Amino acid sequence: MVIQKYLIVKDTPVLFSSSILHADMVSAAGKVESAGFFVLHRSKADHSLKVICFGESSSLLISSRPDVDQQLISSYLGIHD
Repeated sequence: MVIQKYLIVKDTPVLFSSSILHADMVSAAGKVESAGFFVLHRSKADHSLKVICFGESSSLLISSRPDVDQQLISSYLGIHD
């Protein structure tokens, strides 16, 4: 399982490597609505993918919104429930 990082800016996910600080990905173009970590989980039963969001950005002091963020990232990646 690979843990990645994300930001949500203007309801749009910005996905990036866990080796990069959240603060280094922020641009002056938009206010960060949430930030945290995500993984893609594949179901053993039907092999479907699910986005799981968690945590917070310690460099930005912004928390994730798991339910909202999972939906936004799933839609962005074309993953449908």
